[in-house]
Amino acid sequence: MSNDRVRDGDVPPGPAPDRRTPLFWRVAAVMAGAAVLWYVFLPLVREPFPDDSQVGFARWATALFVTATAVPMVWAARRYLDRRPWDGLRLTGAREGWWPFLVGALAWAIPGFAAIGVALAFGWVEIVPAVPATELVGSLALLVGLVLLYEALPEELIFRGYLFRNLNAAMAAWIAVAAQAALFGLWGTALWVLSNGWEVLGERAVLFFSMGIVLGCLRVVTGNVWTCIGFHLVFQVTAQAVLGGQLFEVRGGEEAFMPVLVAPFVFGVLVAILLWRHDGNWRARVLDPVG
Repeated sequence: MSNDRVRDGDVPPGPAPDRRTPLFWRVAAVMAGAAVLWYVFLPLVREPFPDDSQVGFARWATALFVTATAVPMVWAARRYLDRRPWDGLRLTGAREGWWPFLVGALAWAIPGFAAIGVALAFGWVEIVPAVPATELVGSLALLVGLVLLYEALPEELIFRGYLFRNLNAAMAAWIAVAAQAALFGLWGTALWVLSNGWEVLGERAVLFFSMGIVLGCLRVVTGNVWTCIGFHLVFQVTAQAVLGGQLFEVRGGEEAFMPVLVAPFVFGVLVAILLWRHDGNWRARVLDPVG
């Protein structure tokens, strides 16, 4: 007779215990790290550069610093708090990521530029270059690099990469979308309140939460963070190029241009679904792969 039977009182072997830091503390640690990075360190990095140009030394210094610190922060959290591989964040390589990136860029560009075209055609706004064409092209190219390094890549890696990945492992995708949007809204609004005062609270809270919802939905649709980066990049480059008067001048008032920016937030997810030909699994929890 075999001696392999489990005796009374023995505990049969089961799955190895989860040695990860609890979810609450993982989320809190990365949120705290992002707050310290943007609220404490960035003003110190920017201080020696009194240049307020959109593509000046101050912005390049802060952009390079953000990416150079945010990426290692997420890597460390992934390794020591999650104890999971980097691949689980779904910030894939160029071979797999170029199409999701393009889907995200087009999700903003198609409805956004269509709305701009309608506004121009009906004379609601007039957009004219504020600098010569050669300078404009160079400045736009620099602005793309700055937005990618300062905002699109680090913010999407933290919120739609790390935080969404951890939340979606514990809850349905649609709940994870709302949760990370609330965290993004809290973080972004606090940044603006600290720098501009309480009068911007309502406006920025709505903006950041709405943006977080749309970007989270794009993350579910394609399952790839590059989609969120593409949408974020085109949105911010367009907004910063047109608003502020350094590269373009809006005749008719910048307030008339603001409604144009709403169109991609209304139709962007639908465009992504049509391009991707799949709308994601909104009710599923996606377990974080161990290896």
